[in-house]
Amino acid sequence: MKKKFDFTAEMKEVQVTKSTPKNEYLEEEKRLLGINVKELAELNDNVYGLRTDLTSLVDLLGKYKLSITQDTQEQAVKFGNTVLGRFIDQIETKCTEAEQRITQVDNRISLSYKAFYILIVILITLSSFLVCMIVANVEFLHSWLIWRMVAACGLIVILGITMVIVVMIICKDKK
Repeated sequence: MKKKFDFTAEMKEVQVTKSTPKNEYLEEEKRLLGINVKELAELNDNVYGLRTDLTSLVDLLGKYKLSITQDTQEQAVKFGNTVLGRFIDQIETKCTEAEQRITQVDNRISLSYKAFYILIVILITLSSFLVCMIVANVEFLHSWLIWRMVAACGLIVILGITMVIVVMIICKDKK
């Protein structure tokens, strides 16, 4: 005699899961997490495979020796020789041009007008500095040597100014 068990009381106690938006969201999350776990496992397998392949490749490259064929070496030497030849030709032309300019100068010193005027201004400035030093040392003003030096500086200044004027006149005449 089999006694049948009645599940009706238990069925009444069990709560039925209602389909709410929150429950649907959690179910979707659970499903997506399952998919992510599977994809992460595949990705992990791929990374492991790539890592082993890379280590074997690095080991292989460590044993590999680089060799250049004779033909490639000859081409590199020819290319280097042509580049050096062109460079030497350029240097030789520049040297011949410089030699020609030097022979054209014919024992003259080329000095631009600006440099010449700057030299004159420096000369006048130094002379003025000397005069200022003399005036600063008042106790030496009674010395004949000092006054001769002042006269010499004045003469140098006058000669410098005269030279500038003469050079300007000569330069204008040449043009």
